[in-house]
Amino acid sequence: MKIRQFRSPQDTKNRSNSMENSKPQSPTSPSSSSTSATPAQAETLRDLWASTWLPLTGAALLAGALGFYIFGTAAASFKATPCSCTGEHSTPTGRPPALDGDNAEQFDKELALPEWWMGITKLRKRIAERANGHVLELAMGTGRNLEYFNWEPLTLRAEGKAGAKLPKGVASFTGLDISVDMMDVARKRLVKTVPPMEKSAPIVRASTMADHTGGQLSYLDSQLRLIHSDAHHPIPGPATPKTPKYDTVIQTFGLCSVSDPVAVVNNLAKVVKPGSGRIILLEHGKGWYGIVNGLLDKNAGKHFEKYGCWWNRDIEGLVEDAVAKTPGLEIVKVERPNIMQMGTLVWVELKVNDKTS
Repeated sequence: MKIRQFRSPQDTKNRSNSMENSKPQSPTSPSSSSTSATPAQAETLRDLWASTWLPLTGAALLAGALGFYIFGTAAASFKATPCSCTGEHSTPTGRPPALDGDNAEQFDKELALPEWWMGITKLRKRIAERANGHVLELAMGTGRNLEYFNWEPLTLRAEGKAGAKLPKGVASFTGLDISVDMMDVARKRLVKTVPPMEKSAPIVRASTMADHTGGQLSYLDSQLRLIHSDAHHPIPGPATPKTPKYDTVIQTFGLCSVSDPVAVVNNLAKVVKPGSGRIILLEHGKGWYGIVNGLLDKNAGKHFEKYGCWWNRDIEGLVEDAVAKTPGLEIVKVERPNIMQMGTLVWVELKVNDKTS
């Protein structure tokens, strides 16, 4: 920075006497002097602000967010009933062990605030925007994604108003879950969300050994189905005979609740349309920081007892294993949205190469 030299009044007087016979010089006005000094001073302050205040503020915000996340994670876990679990549950339940028909709806209501705070509600809406054509939702649970789907194509079909070209959205829907109680909550949500459902009586199909399903409810000429089944078993294709595979396959927080996540991803790859079809997963698991992952590991058993899932799995690693073992399966995108969650939320998009035989 350029430093200007200031003189004392006596120096100024002596200099004035020695130059009294010389040609007078136009004095520099105070305003011009002030103006010339201002840019340098302003630039220096700006540099100081950018080089120190911004990094410090960012570090403080990150530290605060990390502390808040750790505190919230620990507090939520310690509220759960103490668990003697030392390892992962060997049976794929896909639901909290204490869940039954009496509290499934209450369980669903309790998720509203935590999901909003963690940014999951926003991500559910993002998933719903991607749900087009013939849609499969695996591990649909209580149907927390349903209200965000665009049901216009399916509604137009049900009302006999479908033209040659349907708008983007859900043309048919198949929801699959292992919990009958949670699917009953999803059914009630569907009645409120899809207008034609109010006047549609379900066609009930009993459990069959042939396709490993525990029964299903079909609505609107089978364009909307709820199937009770295990994600490890073969997955039924769309109800439309002309479309043997799904355009969109989605799953939210499912890989944490099954005994063999790699096998489940392999199953999804078998039913998605090669080339244009997409598998979209929203999961939670290990994050960016060791201290957070340590807390997840420490409280994994308690979290399983309350929510029925193992939140400390390496989701990205599991997906990579599935890709390596599934012919034609490719990773399109892996993101860790919402920085406040420290990388514990994982968004995965997959496709099957259309050249796969």
